[in-house]
Amino acid sequence: MNMGNIKKYSNKIVDRFDAALRRIMQKIGKAPDKPQKQKSYSHFILYGIIIILINLVGLTLYVRLDLTKNSVYSLSPISKAVVSTLEEPLTVKIFFNKDLPAPYNTVYRYLQDLMVEYDNAGNRYFHYEFIDVEKQKDAAGDFGIYPVQIREIRNDQVKFRNAYMGLAIIHADIIEKIDSITEPEGLEYRITTLIKKMNGKIDALLKIKDPITVTLYASSNLPIPGMQNLNEQVYAQVQKCNIRNYNKIQYRFVDPVNNPQALTIAQMYGLPTLKWPQFTTMEGRAIPPGQGMVGIVVEHNNKFETVQILTRSIFGQYAIGDLSRLEDMLNAAIDNLISVNPKVCYITGHGEKDINDEQNGAAQFRKMLSDMYDLVTVDITKDEIPDDVITIIINGPRSMYSEYELFKIDQFLMRGGNAILLLDSYVEQQAEGMQMFQRPPQALPVITGLEGMLAHYGIKIRKDIVMDKQCFIAQQRGLGELTIYFAPMIDDEGLSDDCEITKYLKKIVFLKASSLEADEDLLKANKASVKYIVKSSPYSWLQQGAINFMPWGVNPPADNNLASYNLAILVQGNLKSYFTDKMPTIDAKGKNAKSQDYIQQEVIKETVKPVKLFVAGTSEITGRNIIDDEGKSPNAVFMHNVVDYMQGNYDIPQMRSKGLSFNPIKETSDTAKSIIKGFNIAGLPILVLIAGAVYMWRRKLRRKHIESQYTMMR
Repeated sequence: MNMGNIKKYSNKIVDRFDAALRRIMQKIGKAPDKPQKQKSYSHFILYGIIIILINLVGLTLYVRLDLTKNSVYSLSPISKAVVSTLEEPLTVKIFFNKDLPAPYNTVYRYLQDLMVEYDNAGNRYFHYEFIDVEKQKDAAGDFGIYPVQIREIRNDQVKFRNAYMGLAIIHADIIEKIDSITEPEGLEYRITTLIKKMNGKIDALLKIKDPITVTLYASSNLPIPGMQNLNEQVYAQVQKCNIRNYNKIQYRFVDPVNNPQALTIAQMYGLPTLKWPQFTTMEGRAIPPGQGMVGIVVEHNNKFETVQILTRSIFGQYAIGDLSRLEDMLNAAIDNLISVNPKVCYITGHGEKDINDEQNGAAQFRKMLSDMYDLVTVDITKDEIPDDVITIIINGPRSMYSEYELFKIDQFLMRGGNAILLLDSYVEQQAEGMQMFQRPPQALPVITGLEGMLAHYGIKIRKDIVMDKQCFIAQQRGLGELTIYFAPMIDDEGLSDDCEITKYLKKIVFLKASSLEADEDLLKANKASVKYIVKSSPYSWLQQGAINFMPWGVNPPADNNLASYNLAILVQGNLKSYFTDKMPTIDAKGKNAKSQDYIQQEVIKETVKPVKLFVAGTSEITGRNIIDDEGKSPNAVFMHNVVDYMQGNYDIPQMRSKGLSFNPIKETSDTAKSIIKGFNIAGLPILVLIAGAVYMWRRKLRRKHIESQYTMMR
């Protein structure tokens, strides 16, 4: 239909509406206006009706187009599935000040849009409500939402104020909260995972038969501030927690002064013991020498979690900490005990990184995964891998696995399990009695036996360290920039764009990584595929032989000797058992035997279903210096994505990657920067001059044309 037909039909509609309006006016006894004036009124009235109808359609027909790469402003499929399958009422209460300064006002707007998206995707059980905190300040405190301090600029002055920026989710009798929402990045992920966690917690609590025991061990003779009425304060917090956990909590109070055996029992839980000599307080009260302890133990089904309430000031004085957050701490301990999240098995027994070690272990890695998974440790030297896990993690082993321990891992894979192997080829060791600057640490080779099993599957870990000119540069005080060649900075060209683990990331860093090689012919013969997840830049080289991790004194080779190397590989498909043609020997205790007593178990010779095997040539990517406290750094997201992928949660990486912090601006060369800068300074004015000259030239031509036409007419 062309424009002429559209105009024709629109005029017919207006004429008919004009005739109908004239008949109505005649019936009510009012003389019609002049035809032209009447038609003008008809246009305005008809347009008004159309606008009203369009708005009415917009109220029920919600259409939104998100053109961002990661669909940042749209709800992820997993979020839609979570809120559309609710079986009990769920309410989100948002406590936010409305007059917030930038950038917090954008967070409020984003939260409004996000709630609309959740509401449109949710079923009849989903509800949300924005609470006016100016009128209902006490309501926020009832849900454990407290104000945070923000900075704003008013009248050219920097001022600080307290503002509410949090939300609470109420699902059945369970209440969870996010009490500090200062940025929009990762907000959808936090809300969706919290709702999923609440669903799992409700099911787990309903299945509990024996109560969860919360025991306060507090010595009445402890001469520290905060001991007065401690039992009553803790009991009040436990009761609040009990109401929100289906009354499954049983509270006990134990005073080790009255029960000497309790002191020994409490020490078994790892509660700290305090000792003091005789002294006199500032009030003049004499304190006899003694010892005591204070702490809380949460127990269920032969498992326990400790909650520390003892704090120490900067002057070294002990005191009872702030108990206002005790309810949250108890809830976190209960979540760990009842295994709200799916289990992921963490293999131990050969010097792997300790998931409880904050300084040198993988405690940050465990903390990062706790929002979705329960990381359970299994000592492979003693225990079997549980049947209810689908993923195991082997993170930085340091000693040799026995044949039977390798057999356990191999058969787990053959039964259809998935594995994440983060293996180091070298480990740094400082000579005893030597300081770092007296003698640098030695890099000693690590042999675990896993290398041979992986080579059988088709993955080879080389004995080298990948160095890269495109690497992390540290700023040293007084020394300037320090190039860390063993810390390659991997940009989007080195990250696989066809795998959910890395397709939404732009940059990560690897540390002390060995290169990997895949036998593609062997994998193809076994009906398995390989993806090269992480590669170093084309400006890399291999350090072999005498490995040196000292950043100074390293000289890159010539450019013609540089290349890109594989740092992480993902294999998917079928594998053949490492023990197809042999059997491991064990004794009655499960250790290697000198006699030829074979294990009485039939070997599964190939995988019963496709498996996933992720291998990286370093365990340093799970350390504290790589994974941040909040789990928002690109490396933290990368490792979380790896676990999600192995667990089959393919939609979560996209949801987690939403945010600018994972999408830095692509760097340009110095030459390109100079060209762009020069164009902005001189190029734009020159273009304006050229446009003006062209305009003047065309005016001159037009004037000559008019003059020639006028001359011809004369």
